[in-house]
Amino acid sequence: MTQLRERVAALRALVHDSSARFSASQIITDLQQLEQTARARSDAQPELRQILILMGVVECQRGEAAKARDLLRAGLDIEAGESLDPNQLTRDHYFLASLATDLKDFQTAAEHYGKAAELAKTAPGFETNQRLGIREKHGFALCEAKRFAEAYEVNSALLADAERHFGVDDHHLSTVLINTAQNLYALGRLPEAERHLQRCLRLARAREDGEREQDLLYQLAVLAGEQGRPMEARGYLTERVERLEKLGITGRLEAARRGLEHFDRRQAKTP
Repeated sequence: MTQLRERVAALRALVHDSSARFSASQIITDLQQLEQTARARSDAQPELRQILILMGVVECQRGEAAKARDLLRAGLDIEAGESLDPNQLTRDHYFLASLATDLKDFQTAAEHYGKAAELAKTAPGFETNQRLGIREKHGFALCEAKRFAEAYEVNSALLADAERHFGVDDHHLSTVLINTAQNLYALGRLPEAERHLQRCLRLARAREDGEREQDLLYQLAVLAGEQGRPMEARGYLTERVERLEKLGITGRLEAARRGLEHFDRRQAKTP
């Protein structure tokens, strides 16, 4: 058992050494042999867990994302035990969630971002900004998984905590404001979604963030139109064109002009 544990530790150190050079295929072969040994022992569950996680990391490095996800999930499903480093456990769940996001597997991403966020609350190796960032990704994954009510709960709590940490007028709130607005929109709560976007627009203007401003103007136009306020919607679309003209963003400008023209044609057909 000691030999197995030492061998796993040595391979773990090698895999996580950013300066090390090794053959990924050889590491996988070595890990597969250790996996067979670990599965043959009832007292080697912690080692088996670590072997599967390491195999997932290496498969990811080889570009085998789906295989890596399945290995990581299998490893993390094994009981962790109390001796595991909470910082590493948080990072393992976060890594799996990130990989699942890349694969558009948002159910898995939501599950493991959620676990990472919960672990990060007490893991000593994480700063407040990092904890907030993990929660932001959790809310995003829930939304992409179409779990809008859950996403809204996560993002509402995140927004309150971010306001306390950064201040209510800080630009760091922009992404969570937009994400919360998207949740509210999906839940049919359009006036609330609009208020969040208007607040985000004020932050963008205060920071002179023209790219974000023009995008928010478009989103607000959509919301105004869907709430039966076509003149206000047109005002947002017109302002978007004017802002892009001032900024000189040619690609976006042409699209914005076409959008305004399409809106006018559609309104002309409306009885």
